[in-house]
Amino acid sequence: MDEKYNTETKQTAPQTAPAGPNPAPQPPKKVRRVGTVTFGLLLVAAGILLILRAVMPSLDLRFVVSLLPVALIALGVEVLIYAARPNVQLRYDGLSIFVCILILFGVGGSSVLLQLWNEYGPSAHVAEMRLGEELQNEATAALRQVPGLADNIYDLSVVLDFNHGVANPATETVQTGDRAELYVTVYQNRYNSAQEFAAMARQVVDTCQAEGLPFNRYRFDTYVHDVPDGAVTYSLDMETAWQLTAGTDALVENVYQSYWYDGNSFSGYEDMANYQQEMIRQDLIEDYQNKLGESPTEEWLEEQMAALNMATAESAAS
Repeated sequence: MDEKYNTETKQTAPQTAPAGPNPAPQPPKKVRRVGTVTFGLLLVAAGILLILRAVMPSLDLRFVVSLLPVALIALGVEVLIYAARPNVQLRYDGLSIFVCILILFGVGGSSVLLQLWNEYGPSAHVAEMRLGEELQNEATAALRQVPGLADNIYDLSVVLDFNHGVANPATETVQTGDRAELYVTVYQNRYNSAQEFAAMARQVVDTCQAEGLPFNRYRFDTYVHDVPDGAVTYSLDMETAWQLTAGTDALVENVYQSYWYDGNSFSGYEDMANYQQEMIRQDLIEDYQNKLGESPTEEWLEEQMAALNMATAESAAS
């Protein structure tokens, strides 16, 4: 019975397949940090540019800021190279990418800071003061030679504003893009019309240009001090190329006239006259209130204003 049981057991036992060879384990993927190579190349390039800047101070590195797309291209090339390798796992190095951007702006910004230092630093200020004084003396000497002009000028000054870097304050000159302005102030009552004032301005500009003085802006004004009522003063700004070459008749249209009354200036005679009438009206009201303790009627004010205007007109006619 035992033999029978063993035989049946052998016949019903499940058949198991022989075990095959184990598969070879996959090698671990290499981790590549995207941005490291670009960061290294950028460090080398930045160092070379800064060395060149030390050798050539005039080298403008502001263009480096515009090379940010080049850094992005370099990062993209890194991604493509590593992505084509099946055994490489990409990992983005955010710190390196961020530092790359900082380097680009830092190298480019160094030129901006140096440019600001050259334009607004001590060297630029010294050059502007020196050259401004020289130009003022030259303009004074030239205008004093013009008959009938020197006696009418109260004062003149020069304003310089460099828009370029200053390497040597002792030899700096006015360059294209700089502001070189001559400010001329004339006495009151020397020019009695906008036409005369424009002719004077044209004469000053022609004289300075004939002497080769590099002014590209002119400002003319009337000296105002204790200006009497009814006086008219003039001013003219010449800033454009058209104005610098325009004739007297064309410049008249740009002359600004100021009408004075009670220490105040007005842009037109009507504005001055209206202000004058209003001041007279207020004086009449105050006198009436002080004497009678009440405000005058509108009819009374109109009668008084009409009488005063008639008396003024008769006085002017006589």
